[in-house]
Amino acid sequence: MRPIFAAEMLKLVRQPAILFWGFLAVPLAALVVKLILAGFIYLRMGRQAGDVDIFLSAARSLSLSGNSLGHLLFAMGIASVFFLEYRYATWRLIVPRHPRSHLFGAKLLVCLVWLAIGLLVAAAGDVVLNVLFAILQGQGINVVGPSLVKLMAAFGVAFLELAVLAAFAAMLVVLFRSLIAGVIPAFLLAIGSTLLQLYLGADADRLPLPSYAAQALRDGLLGQGPSAPAFLGFAVLTAWVVILTGLGLLVFSRQQLASE
Repeated sequence: MRPIFAAEMLKLVRQPAILFWGFLAVPLAALVVKLILAGFIYLRMGRQAGDVDIFLSAARSLSLSGNSLGHLLFAMGIASVFFLEYRYATWRLIVPRHPRSHLFGAKLLVCLVWLAIGLLVAAAGDVVLNVLFAILQGQGINVVGPSLVKLMAAFGVAFLELAVLAAFAAMLVVLFRSLIAGVIPAFLLAIGSTLLQLYLGADADRLPLPSYAAQALRDGLLGQGPSAPAFLGFAVLTAWVVILTGLGLLVFSRQQLASE
């Protein structure tokens, strides 16, 4: 599987538009927004008192994994990775040479790697910005172990939430052989979850939807909520990833690709 993964990685790297807009635009946009807001606050209010917990701030920045617009762009990147073979009818050239499970797994793994890189960019950029503004304002910088643990936990939650999105978009593209079919339902799931929460309030948290499960897990790990819902949230997210990946692989393994 390693040669397939390397080939898929090279294929994506050679398509900078998909790589940037599908995997890096969201974290970079979040950093730009933070820079603008922090700069505005500094210009209006001047120096601020107190210390800055850079790791805790970075942990909070990783909540971008639940952003609805972010899901739209991430879904476009993930769907593009899988759809390219259907668009150019190249499955028929590579399927006879490799197991289908390896082909599907390599593409999904490439998506997960770049989603993780995007989260690292968001966290590292947040740390850099906080350090720069702390120096500029004469504030102290807190670097404490508990906050670093929270940052690692927040990264795990964000990655698991995006893994659900990756498995969902991949399954839809394989099922419908369409780019738009892999993007729109993923976006509707994200925006629909937000609308349900606005309409139902706290009752919506009982629904086994990825965004609610991720928020419960995030609150539990960051000490902002009880632990029982956090464990349930982890189970829900894991179930989504396993079921969707299994369905995508099942559909792909039974697909007729002689002319694709």
